[in-house]
Amino acid sequence: MLPGVGSTKAAKVQIRAASESVVVPEEGSWNTARMRTLACIASLMLFACGEGDGAGTGDGGTGGDALLVDAVASDTADAMSKRCATHEVPREITFEYDGVTRSVLLAGPDALPSAPLPLVVNFHGYSDSPEQQEDFTGMSEDAVQRGFVVAYPRGTGIVKGWNAGACCGSAVANNVDDVGFAEALVDEIAAVSCIDTEKVFATGYSNGGFLSHRLACESSVFAGIAPVAGVVGVDPCTPERSIPVLHMHGTSDVTVPFNGNFALGFSSVADSMQGWVERLSCSDAEPSVFFEQGDASCVRWAGCDAPLGLCTIDGGGHTWPGGETPLIRGKTSTDLQANAVMLEFLDVL
Repeated sequence: MLPGVGSTKAAKVQIRAASESVVVPEEGSWNTARMRTLACIASLMLFACGEGDGAGTGDGGTGGDALLVDAVASDTADAMSKRCATHEVPREITFEYDGVTRSVLLAGPDALPSAPLPLVVNFHGYSDSPEQQEDFTGMSEDAVQRGFVVAYPRGTGIVKGWNAGACCGSAVANNVDDVGFAEALVDEIAAVSCIDTEKVFATGYSNGGFLSHRLACESSVFAGIAPVAGVVGVDPCTPERSIPVLHMHGTSDVTVPFNGNFALGFSSVADSMQGWVERLSCSDAEPSVFFEQGDASCVRWAGCDAPLGLCTIDGGGHTWPGGETPLIRGKTSTDLQANAVMLEFLDVL
């Protein structure tokens, strides 16, 4: 059995108040280190392309290049160590993107370790909020207890949503660049907290699930996705690299139907998964079961370029398995803890 499956939700932990200030990075911070690194790389390019004896050692400058590479690595490591030692996870950050002030709630361990932590970006559903997504999923408790940072961004529009292609609202109508925003968000979080930018994952519910799929299709920043109750909403979907994909969906979801909604342009779960089977070059057309309990069943495909899985909830509604989604949205499974399954499947920790 997967960790946390079928378990009861832990008591909610205290999260720092939103009024806490964000520490502004000083000299030696992540942003400064990145600028210094870029400058050094530019110097390396000049040395490598130059001719003559002035390009370093007599063998073409490799000695000077090596010294510069060592200096860059040492400087970056020192900056990261300082950032990890001095920065806590702020409760909220705001920044400008495409002329609009955007915000995100954060949660993570109270005392950060010396090593960078994974980041999970958790996108809310259409008309919902970061605060609701935090409550629905309970992921902040997991972040505090298991040692990762979770981010809950806020969508745009009077009714908040994301431009995920087929869904939803004014974000789609106004062609909001939410892929670019998600990538910028990672940079902003990295500037004020101790995260591993090679271990950034996306999940989301409903419209946020749609956006998670879109990020896998169009961004190279994210190392894996785990959409819940949201299907692929962009065509074409041409990923730059192969990353793990775990999709979760209730068979009785009436908002984003399991079998699709032609009128709304929502693909079926089967079509979404078949698309990933082809993109990840899976050798086996039929998946095998890796978890089965009560109303929940999870399967994975073999021979893929990256792990691919699907968890279905028999009779499940437009809900987050193991979470606290409102009853009006349908049945919520207690046999599957979505957070635990996705953290393990994506190899987050």
